[in-house]
Amino acid sequence: MKNKFNYKFIAVFCVLCILFSNVYAAGVYEPGITGEETIKKGEFSYKEAVFLTGEPILLSGTAKITESKTSTGSKTTIEYKLENTAKNAKLDRKITYINTSTQSDYSNQITHSTDIDPKFKETVQIGSDTFTLTAYQYSKSGLTDDKAIIKYNVYNWNGRKTYTRSSGGEVIVDIKADTYSYDNYWSSTETSLIYNTLAYKYKDEGAAADSPYKEVVGTVEYAVSNSKVKNMEYMINQPGAISFQGGYILKENEENVVTYVYDVPAMTGWTNTDKRSKGRSSYKLATVPTQTRLFAPPIKDVASSYWAAEDIRAIAALDIISAVDSNYFRPLSYVSRAEFTRAIVKSANIPEKTIGRTQELLFDDVEKNHPYFSFINTAVSAGIMSGTGDKKFSPDNYLTKAQAATIIVRAMGLEESSIASATKTNFADDYKIPAWSKKSVNIARSMGIVSGDMDNMLQPDKIMTRAEVSEMINKFIKYLQYDIRKEYREKLINYGR
Repeated sequence: MKNKFNYKFIAVFCVLCILFSNVYAAGVYEPGITGEETIKKGEFSYKEAVFLTGEPILLSGTAKITESKTSTGSKTTIEYKLENTAKNAKLDRKITYINTSTQSDYSNQITHSTDIDPKFKETVQIGSDTFTLTAYQYSKSGLTDDKAIIKYNVYNWNGRKTYTRSSGGEVIVDIKADTYSYDNYWSSTETSLIYNTLAYKYKDEGAAADSPYKEVVGTVEYAVSNSKVKNMEYMINQPGAISFQGGYILKENEENVVTYVYDVPAMTGWTNTDKRSKGRSSYKLATVPTQTRLFAPPIKDVASSYWAAEDIRAIAALDIISAVDSNYFRPLSYVSRAEFTRAIVKSANIPEKTIGRTQELLFDDVEKNHPYFSFINTAVSAGIMSGTGDKKFSPDNYLTKAQAATIIVRAMGLEESSIASATKTNFADDYKIPAWSKKSVNIARSMGIVSGDMDNMLQPDKIMTRAEVSEMINKFIKYLQYDIRKEYREKLINYGR
């Protein structure tokens, strides 16, 4: 399935480049956001708030983004042309960031570092004053942990910008920032928390030319978040005389937001009046969703009133679990380890080109002509699943609830997480839950993937049916779509502060 946007985001101050087909997320370089692409290739609408005069001025215009490869990594060059006619303000900026990455020899981790090209240019004209960027120090490093189904990224950086004011004085902006992001097929979110300390250097009105500058300090705290999500919407067909009742549309949209809280000196006439400009504000944008129709398999053995009907309909439309003989789902049939392996790989949309990239025979009981050979090799190579011992995968063995939960948690790379107990769960049948699965069961419960029955019983050894797996996989997808985003957006950004 193609993943295409006509939209680009830049919450500008970091250098990891995450490409989503036509989508460009450059991470965070400056606390601004871009919108639709203009008629010029690589140029996007853009907004950013600046505080060089002691008040927030929101500038709008364009950002042109150019990427190029180098022998050690890549370069990201961004050219900005912004203005605010009401404030008689303009900004022109061109900065190139030099990016290098190093792949670990022992894991799927990658370290990143970014330096700045010394040939930077930036001028900001506000009224009769022009602020020129005369010095820029910048240092950033990051780590990506690729778990096949999901990538986790953490970046930390600091910097200093020095602006010289044409009529005398300067503004020094010290920057400290942290970025947290994840990326999976169903959604991605990147949130940067940027802390700016601004030192305004001025002279009192009438002061002698050789008198020393005085200094007054302000702060601005930005939270910049970029989030993309795919969701499924079921559409019932209006005509009665049609061969299928309805079907799913896969909709894809993006929402970007900047919030900021400021406490800066009101530099009226570029002197300190002891007055402060304090407040909070935000700006955001959202894309028009793109949409893709999914197939609508005619399932004859699942009534619309069946408890798992909606889950089955969605999972079948995505071909995560296929209908049998095209028309029958057989919801009460048990699921084998091989079938569950395929379901996990398909639900995460691991690209077809990587399926079966390890073509050697990993197990004596999974020959190359096995219908799930490539899915099993992919899952095992990615560390999502493992064999049962003695070079056996046991593809036809049925799967228990505890096993399924453990596989999903391992696929997310959360098996080493410290957020859950490895010795006890809160289920009434905790004594039945295998010791090796208790931590994963706790994590899966916190993810909303498993739950107890009316008596709070997990039934860990229960063999799972196709209907039950459909429900579990659908909950897993919803976690990948929405629930994980809360950890990286809502919990990091205090929208109401």
